[in-house]
Amino acid sequence: MKDMVQFGNRIRRLRQQHNFSLRELGERSGVSYSFINSIENNRFSPSRETVIALADALSAVDKDELLLLAGFAPTESDALESQTGVEALEVDDPEVSLFFKDFKNAPKERRDEMLRFWNFIKDQQQTRKPDSQQ
Repeated sequence: MKDMVQFGNRIRRLRQQHNFSLRELGERSGVSYSFINSIENNRFSPSRETVIALADALSAVDKDELLLLAGFAPTESDALESQTGVEALEVDDPEVSLFFKDFKNAPKERRDEMLRFWNFIKDQQQTRKPDSQQ
């Protein structure tokens, strides 16, 4: 089950952080500004391709996070494209694949908990020095 309220709110915050109007984000992503407005106001659910287009337009955004919020698991190629100085996510790893499968099938409360954990790990990786051990 998707959490479109959280996804819509996240897109709005990211758009505002980048100082993009709806029209500007629409031009950058190839998604109509009215559809982006509908996503932000939780009237429509985006397709996987729309989520990826929005993530690409908001270049500093973690594509995997947006895909997870929208109820999609990242593919290996998406994970490889979205590396940000850390090792790429290996989705052919059975444990990682199981995480995404569990996430997709989990109830909302469990998904929220898993997403908080995912973000905690990302934050820890960003503050970790390259020569330090994990």
